Amino acid sequence: MDSQIPIQDEWTTSAPDPISDTAKDNFGISYLFPYQRLVISNILEAAAGLQSEAPSKQIVILPTGAGKSLCFMLPSLMLQGPTLVIFPLLSLISDQLRRCEDAGIGACRLVGGQSAAERRELFSGIAEGGIKIVLTNPETALSPGILPRLKECRFLHLVFDEVHTIPEWGDSFRPACLESRRIFVEAEIPIVTAFTATASDMVLGRVKEILFPDEHPHIVSANPDRPNISYTVLPSLCKNLSLELLLAGSGSGSGSGKSTHRLNNLEEYSPAKLVKRPVLIFCSSRRSAERTALEMRLRLNDNEIFFYHAGLSREEKTRIEKWFHCSTDGILSATIAFGMGQASYVKSILL
Repeated sequence: MDSQIPIQDEWTTSAPDPISDTAKDNFGISYLFPYQRLVISNILEAAAGLQSEAPSKQIVILPTGAGKSLCFMLPSLMLQGPTLVIFPLLSLISDQLRRCEDAGIGACRLVGGQSAAERRELFSGIAEGGIKIVLTNPETALSPGILPRLKECRFLHLVFDEVHTIPEWGDSFRPACLESRRIFVEAEIPIVTAFTATASDMVLGRVKEILFPDEHPHIVSANPDRPNISYTVLPSLCKNLSLELLLAGSGSGSGSGKSTHRLNNLEEYSPAKLVKRPVLIFCSSRRSAERTALEMRLRLNDNEIFFYHAGLSREEKTRIEKWFHCSTDGILSATIAFGMGQASYVKSILL
């Protein structure tokens, strides 16, 4: 009897899907959102030249926590050249470096204050192919000694994260942001993707003017609504007292009996039951961040409270970032130096 050869038709045979395979193998993700797949596919197709209409310039507007980082981390593993990522804040660079390391992606940061030996090791790693992602900021990338070296590295993909800060900060106190286009023009980086979760029509128009004045970038936009985020406004005559009342029942810290007694007798502060730790308190100045942390430590008798701002040393920033990232019960008072990026571990934000 002749042996029978099994036949697989087109409906039962699954086509190779390197994007899904990379997502599963390196990130443990079995499903990509449609907008993630679209952005990633555009990047890879533009790099491979598979489609003449594949956009090499994209502006991607996704809500916080929607997986923006995956849109450039995943293709970095599949591209035949390194990826350069521009962040507005050093805290974002540290956070992204941690996530790259967790995913097994060779990454490094290129920032001010590094020694000549550190820079040599960095550029050597890029040349040898061990570094897939370089994380930096506009000022460093545009510095005279760095921009020519970036051109030598032959980056294939340039990413601007939190791109809304380019016009918002560039027009006020970060003039280097307005020169960001020079990075990919002078370093000859062919593919550019700009990400943000916050872009009004006016801001989006300014981003196009600054980065893509002679081009028409492809826009990818997802629904900004986040049903898992709620907003509450409370009247207050004394901010520190209000913070004490809100935070007294927010975690397992030692807390003070005085605060708990006050909280139990103020029904108007019932939203405090919803304030969960870790908690991030935004302050308008460095001094305010420091005083808020000290005041809350004294009022709550709690040592899991620190402050963060741009005036801290790099070592202090790194130590606090790691502490807050791993803390389940911490309170951090900070300026906008800690104001962006993915921080799913934060349960409550107070302003």
